[in-house]
Formats: sequence, structure tokens, C-alpha cells
Amino acid sequence: MAKYHGRSGAVLLASANGGAAASVANLTQWSLSIDMDTAEVSSLGDTFKSYVAGLKNASASVSGYWADDADINLDAFDQAQSGGTVNCYLYPAGVGVAKYWYGAVWPSGISIDDSVGGAVTFSGKLAFNGTCTRVG
Repeated sequence: MAKYHGRSGAVLLASANGGAAASVANLTQWSLSIDMDTAEVSSLGDTFKSYVAGLKNASASVSGYWADDADINLDAFDQAQSGGTVNCYLYPAGVGVAKYWYGAVWPSGISIDDSVGGAVTFSGKLAFNGTCTRVG
């Protein structure tokens, strides 16, 4: 089983609904979280709790160094504010390796941080609208 170093990871994000996705520049980190709701269905007399599966949820976060608005694709966040989702692709080992996750996302938050003595950084939140599909 191959192991990968994170240095080649990439996030591609479209700037408009149905548009082509482009690489987010100057990334230093991204993460993906997929979880599932559960509802307890335990009954009187049970000795252990029981659950049934509910809906799945996926979200991602990105962060890096801010150099220019185009580097982090602020158009995608503007698109979400006007009511549209955009395509997103998350590559843990780089775009040359056919292992990734993708789906339509709501770019749900962006933060630009600036401090005396530090680099200007950004972080963003992405909420998947429906399925987050794994390839590879």
C-alpha cells in the first residue's frame, strides 16, 4: 500500500456554478470531514443503546498564505452568497494521482488574517451540498 506526503496536495475550486475548477494557490493545509447523524432507538429493558443511521454530512476547510484575491478564488465565495454552489476537488497526493474527493460545495466562510510581524493568511470553509464522492 502506497503512502503519500502531503506536500503535493491540492484543492481545485470553481468560481461559478458549473464552471471549470482551478487550483487554489498558496495552500498550506486542507481537511475533509465526513460524518453521519445517528438517532437513538433504545427501548426499555435494553442493556446497550441502539442507533439507526441518519444523513451523512461532508465539509472541508482550506488555509494558506494570501497573495491575491485570485489565488484563493474569492469569486467562489461571492457565488455562494448569491445563492449558488461551485465544484470542488480535494487531492491528498496531487492532481497526478487518481485519488480524490469531489462534489458541489457552498463556500460558507472566508477569513483573512493579518498581524504585525506575520504573513497574511486565509482560511475558508466549504460545505458539501449533497454527495461527497471518493475516487480511487
